[in-house]
Amino acid sequence: MSKSSNTKRAILNLAEALMQDKGFNGFSYAHIASELGVKNAAIHYHFPSKEALGGAVVQRYRDRFQLWVNNPSVKDLPPVKKLEWFFGIYSDMRADKGKVCLAGSLETEFNVIPESLRAQTKALTNELLSWLAATLEEGRRAGVFHFTGDPTRKASLILSSLQGGLQLARALGTDMFHAVVEQHKQDLLV
Repeated sequence: MSKSSNTKRAILNLAEALMQDKGFNGFSYAHIASELGVKNAAIHYHFPSKEALGGAVVQRYRDRFQLWVNNPSVKDLPPVKKLEWFFGIYSDMRADKGKVCLAGSLETEFNVIPESLRAQTKALTNELLSWLAATLEEGRRAGVFHFTGDPTRKASLILSSLQGGLQLARALGTDMFHAVVEQHKQDLLV
């Protein structure tokens, strides 16, 4: 792999971490340049604007999510295991020094981020909700999930509480987030 590819990946990794920690508007190219020990020009070489960088971060996250959910190791799991895998994504963010969900971070800033990033955020959120709703419906049909109403509404409730649980955990500790996850399991598996 070339040095240029490594630099680009390092920029994306750091930008994603900063977006999950500080939000899109909470960092600049100077933060990235300083942390990576490169000049701003090196970042501009790969991403001509912060909007382009943010869009690339979200697109990469969307691509990763699609790879994960279409990988047989996830796709072929029974619904309960799929849901545990999904909860695990959010639990891993807590293990990573209190980060929040990328979608949740961008949704918080939705009114002040560039339009292209709003479109990417909507697409990411819809993909998360669609997959979760399909998993919930699959589990309900299999008789392992019990809930009333539309699976998309239930998915919205779960996703929003996971995102909110990550925010609560920043202030009140990881146990609060785990309580949210456990409550969802109890509600669905009754």
